[in-house]
Order: sequence, then C-alpha cells, then structure tokens
Amino acid sequence: MANFSLAALLRLRRLQEDRAAAAVSLSRARAAEVASRRRFAQNSLSALMSTDGNSERLRWTAAARAASSSTLGDLEALASETDRQIEEADAELAETRARTLTLEKLEARHDAAELSESLRQEQIVLDEISSRPTPPTGGRVTS
Repeated sequence: MANFSLAALLRLRRLQEDRAAAAVSLSRARAAEVASRRRFAQNSLSALMSTDGNSERLRWTAAARAASSSTLGDLEALASETDRQIEEADAELAETRARTLTLEKLEARHDAAELSESLRQEQIVLDEISSRPTPPTGGRVTS
C-alpha cells in the first residue's frame, strides 16, 4: 500500500485543530472567571448599605459604592471582550476543523482506493492459481 501523500499536512491540520480547541477552552475559562468576578462585584455592591446616619460612614459607603460600581463597569467591558474572544476562537476552530475534515476525506478515499487495488491484485493472483491445470493423480497418493 502506498502512503497517503498528504499525511504530513493532515498531521499539521490536526495539530492546528487541537491548538484552536485549546484556545476555545482557554477563552471559555477566562469568561467563567470574569463572570465569577462580576457576580462577586455585584454582590459586594448590593451589600454596601449604610445602617446608621453617621456622616463619616455615609462617605465611606458612597466611596465604596463608587469604586464597586466602577469595577463592575470594567468587568462588564471585560466580559464583552471575553465573549468576542470566544466567538473568534469558535470561528477559528470551525475553520481548522473544516480544513482537517477535507484532508480526512481525501485520506479515506485514498485508503479505499488502495484497498480496492490490493483486493484486485489478490483476486488476479487467485484467478491465476485457480486456472492452472492440476496434474492427474492416477489414484496414487505420494508423500
């Protein structure tokens, strides 16, 4: 059987696909981390309430709410960025998968053609063997 001439390229495409899949996984992990930080900031912001009328406490509460609100805004922007990165990574993965799949189909066709040729050659040999005349035995068995 002849080797598939594009085997090295197929290995490269599979490596690229693996790298793209890893990028998708990493992007999703970052998005989950940002979502967790965002939930924490939202909970922190909602927990900041002044219970007494002390002016000093009110100023500290206002400053903490402003800082938390700013952090929450930054995390919202970061969440949008991670969503964009996920979309890009998914698109890259789909593209590399399509390129790999094309080569895998070519390899499957090559393998099928090689098998067909091998079976054809085997059948030719079997036909030649079966078409040979058998010598007469004359009823005598020799060992």
